[in-house]
Amino acid sequence: MMKGNTSKGLRITILILAISQVLSGLFHMFSPQTMLSQDQAIERVLGGAMLAFALGAGLTYLERAWDRARIAVLIQVTWMILYTITLAWGVLTGGLLVNAAPSVIIGAFLSILLTSLYIREERLKR
Repeated sequence: MMKGNTSKGLRITILILAISQVLSGLFHMFSPQTMLSQDQAIERVLGGAMLAFALGAGLTYLERAWDRARIAVLIQVTWMILYTITLAWGVLTGGLLVNAAPSVIIGAFLSILLTSLYIREERLKR
């Protein structure tokens, strides 16, 4: 890795995140009825947001320079943390079916992984 470039581990994680967000976003937009939600419009809005974050993750993956990718990575970290918290909240309060629990687990894993990779990257670039 060249000094100042984003690590390969972080870039691969961001790429996986981008792909999963595209798939999930498209699913929420075009098959909201399968989520058994009370409001399909909200599912479509969530799908649109996921696609927007997927675009950001994809562009972040393409950017190798840490100084230019840093803020975009931080936005992805924040999105995953907030997404996971709100999803878990929905499951715990009964607003979402327990079927969403695997998404909570995956979201928590990605949140922790992205946060730790971000912190590691920041320390390496000092």
